Amino acid sequence: MEEKLPVFLINGEREGPTVLVLGGIHGCEYTSIDAALELARELKPSEINGKLAVIPIANPAAFYSRSIYVHPEDQKNLNRMFPGKIDGTVSERLAYSLNKTAIQAADYLIDLHGGDMIEALVPFTIFQVTNDKVLTEQSKKLASLLGIEYVVGSTGQVGGSTYSSAAEQGKVAIIAEAGQQGILDHGKSKLLQDGVKNAFRSIGMMNGDVLVSQSKQLRTFNWSFADYSGLWYPTVEIGQKVKQGDLIGKITNEFGDTVKEYHAGAGGIILFLVTALAINKNDPLLAIGNE
Repeated sequence: MEEKLPVFLINGEREGPTVLVLGGIHGCEYTSIDAALELARELKPSEINGKLAVIPIANPAAFYSRSIYVHPEDQKNLNRMFPGKIDGTVSERLAYSLNKTAIQAADYLIDLHGGDMIEALVPFTIFQVTNDKVLTEQSKKLASLLGIEYVVGSTGQVGGSTYSSAAEQGKVAIIAEAGQQGILDHGKSKLLQDGVKNAFRSIGMMNGDVLVSQSKQLRTFNWSFADYSGLWYPTVEIGQKVKQGDLIGKITNEFGDTVKEYHAGAGGIILFLVTALAINKNDPLLAIGNE
């Protein structure tokens, strides 16, 4: 299967870092796709120090088929496939190509995401916690400069993502999440655009003052996944604070009988929440950012 990806390449008029901005790794996260596209169209070589590459729709087949989470051909989540395989399935090959041609060439990676078509979320940024303390601190600092309230240090609960793979290759890499439920939210798109430009200023890609805002550092993620297929009834909302052991939802069968209740595995903030009534076994249900 041949896939063509839209790519913007902006060579700045002065020396500086090489930065890659991705959007559309998940095809239905429209706000982040819009943010990447608007950034690429707005920025001019005269404003840039270094080299900037923007791929606003990194998973075109998922985008045009409106496929939630996965590539429509192999049903695999692209953001679990990195660094990919040259002779793998279509998602693995796409991940390999993106890693080989784009991520490896960059000093910094900013991957824009949001709530997929069935996900509600509060905006947050993620960086990978690695054994390289200097790299981890650089990524944490970059994540905290996007003007987004919550910053989470991921310790590798979900492997194969863009930012974790890039971090393993020595890159300063983050994911920024804003927008939700298949809606193009122009306000949240602007939040991402402004945040990315502030990050650019902090690493010398753009000139100007760096804005420092207060962000809440969350230690890591606590994920909950479905053990059954059925009907999902969450009892919490995004942004809500929960304690370990609190009821967070239940899955019922098609007759409405409760199959299993779910309780918070840790205390913290509900960062994202699946809002679909239909749930499949092994689907994510929600994630808690541990305080």
